[in-house]
Amino acid sequence: MNEHADIHHDMEGDEPELKLDTLMGDIRDAMLSRIRHMKTSWALCTEAEQAEIANGLQLAAKALVRGVVRELTAHEFPHTVVELGEIKIGGSKGIEGKISCQNIEFNRNVLGDHVGQMVQIVMVDSDTFMGERASPDIQPDQGDMFSGAPEDGEGDDEDDETRQLPKPEDFD
Repeated sequence: MNEHADIHHDMEGDEPELKLDTLMGDIRDAMLSRIRHMKTSWALCTEAEQAEIANGLQLAAKALVRGVVRELTAHEFPHTVVELGEIKIGGSKGIEGKISCQNIEFNRNVLGDHVGQMVQIVMVDSDTFMGERASPDIQPDQGDMFSGAPEDGEGDDEDDETRQLPKPEDFD
């Protein structure tokens, strides 16, 4: 099956190295790396090979999205993962919220260093970015190209036999 497409599959957690200042190029290079491993064009791949390529690219895209989200949340912003608890809306203070997280030194430093400061809460989860506009267009295998009449409907019925290539068994 893997005659035309020599694509390796990513394993969960095996994510490419990304940097925010080179993000566009890093994503482009990850996709180009996969394209360079193809031994033929998409149209010449079998249905199974196209499905294998699409699956490999989907795994790579997931890894890239996770990497981008990780880089965005880590880039120059002190951050910690918290659970949003109770929210009170109204009164003179506006909206009040309660958060909780593990009592570890890192979280104490991040939160403790910002008491009384204006901070931005960003609701980020990489699953948010795992959607797609449409499924990949996997072309079904073409079957025997020597059987049947031309699909375009053009041509004279009289000349069809003379224009068709002979079947391979006719050469025996």
